[in-house]
Amino acid sequence: MATITLFIKNKTAKQSSVSAVLRDGSTRIVLSSGVKIPPKHWNTKKHHIFGVNPNAQELNAQLKVFKDNAFNIYNEAKNKGIQATGEYIREKLKPKEIATTTDKAFWGIFDNYLSIKERKLSISSIKKIKSLKVHLEGFEKKRKVIFDINEIDHVLLESLQEYLYQDAKLNKQTTAKYLGLFKTFLNWCKERKLTTNEDHKLFKLTHQPDTLKPVLIDLDLNKIRSTVLEHEYLQNARQLLLLSTLTGLRYSDYSKINESHIRVSNDGSKYLTIRQTKTNEAIEVPLTLEAEKIIQELLEGKIHSITNQSLNKYVKEVCKLAGIDELFEVHEFKGNFTTSKKVPKYELITTHTGRRTFATNLLLKGVPTNVVMEFTGHKDERSFAKYVNIPKEKTMEMVRKALMN
Repeated sequence: MATITLFIKNKTAKQSSVSAVLRDGSTRIVLSSGVKIPPKHWNTKKHHIFGVNPNAQELNAQLKVFKDNAFNIYNEAKNKGIQATGEYIREKLKPKEIATTTDKAFWGIFDNYLSIKERKLSISSIKKIKSLKVHLEGFEKKRKVIFDINEIDHVLLESLQEYLYQDAKLNKQTTAKYLGLFKTFLNWCKERKLTTNEDHKLFKLTHQPDTLKPVLIDLDLNKIRSTVLEHEYLQNARQLLLLSTLTGLRYSDYSKINESHIRVSNDGSKYLTIRQTKTNEAIEVPLTLEAEKIIQELLEGKIHSITNQSLNKYVKEVCKLAGIDELFEVHEFKGNFTTSKKVPKYELITTHTGRRTFATNLLLKGVPTNVVMEFTGHKDERSFAKYVNIPKEKTMEMVRKALMN
């Protein structure tokens, strides 16, 4: 009877491939899943990735699909009297690209697009495309339309936008992101010569006005540091949040820090060199003594990465306990309607607040914009400006001092 088991290929490497070994009598076939993780994240007893890996849930799901598909391919071949070699199974596992004709059904093209992108994009990017598919299916069903790759134009996209506002209850910015993804797919179809239609280009995305997000001023940070937290999960969240404010790194980057990222300057000071997950650009960030201490705790396992969703929840709890409860006015844009309400500041704190805090505090301390951008990895001032939120009282103080001189 055939069996298939997942295992780590190289237990001593910094990053090791997860593979599967299929056994059936004297037959032994090893297949690579394409997933790479630090060996210490692998549970050798249960043959899956530990929850300490920030992408554990998604990667374990991916590995299950890979394992099941490989096993099914082997058994189907065996039942048909075909000798299923490793080469045979690997070929069957590859997503097949469709022929470049214009008479393919819309969903066949979309699913092929998704399969191709799954080999190239991050897990989070693939999740967005899959969410787009759910909304497109909902639109077809609710509005009783059928997508035709040759007939999609700005009128249909306007109707889709209205559906996302009214039926899916999405805000203006989220709607713009999904419609942008859809236009990217339609551009791909045109480039692949699956259609000659490019009427979708007449549709312009409607973005909501830029809104300033709160940052943590020095007073807030000192409150966070000094607050007594009884639960270990909150202490863990606090350290991860502080690390972000001290390095400007995104969650996807500071959650993967290891010893190979630490460098020592000629003067003995330490700095971090890391390739950003989102942009694939390498950056270097000097480390303060506090940042060094937190990173050391991370390397020793005293603190650990958790899922972005959980961390977003816990940092709010930390800030609430720290008394960071100044009222903020927030605006919500849905379709042509705008609503406003006041909420305590802690409700607005996320894993990304640390990155905004890092940039804002450096500017407040006189570091030039172009220098700060080197350490955040931004290429243009417009995108960088979205991260900066100098509190009103600070700008008032700066202007007052300038007028007195």
